[in-house]
Amino acid sequence: MKIIDKTLDYLLFIILAVMSLTMATNVFCRFILKFSIYWADELVQVLMVWLTFLGAAVAVRENAHYVFDYLSRKLKGKALITFMLISKAIGLSAIVLLLFFSTEVTIGIRSWIMPAMEVSRALVYGACPAGCIFMLIYGARDFLQTVKSI
Repeated sequence: MKIIDKTLDYLLFIILAVMSLTMATNVFCRFILKFSIYWADELVQVLMVWLTFLGAAVAVRENAHYVFDYLSRKLKGKALITFMLISKAIGLSAIVLLLFFSTEVTIGIRSWIMPAMEVSRALVYGACPAGCIFMLIYGARDFLQTVKSI
C-alpha cells in the first residue's frame, strides 16, 4: 500500500507542477510576449480533471470527504459498527457504479479528438475510472479494517 500511496502522491505533485508551470508560462507569453500557447489551456483543463479525481482518491485514503456524522457520534458499540459497515458498503457501491459508467463513457468517447492537442477526449474522461480504481483500493482497505475491528 505504501507504494500505491507514494505513487499517487508523486503523480498529484507532478500534475500540479506541470499544470502551474504551463499556466504561468502561458500567462507570461500572453501578456508579456503578446502570443498564446494554443494548447496550454486545453492541457491545463485535462490536468485539472485528473487532479480532481486522483485528489478524490487521496480524500478517500485520508477519510477527508465531507460526511454527515450525526448518527456515528450518537451510536455506540455494535450499532456503531453496523452503521459504519453499511455506510462504507454504500460508498463502495457508489464508487463501483461510477467506475462502471465512467468506463463506458470513456470507451464511447475515445474517437473524439481534442482540437488543440489532437489527442482523444478519452484522456480527459479516463481520469474518472482511474480515480475510481484508487478510491476502490482505499475504500476496500478501510472497509476491511472496519470488519477486522469487530
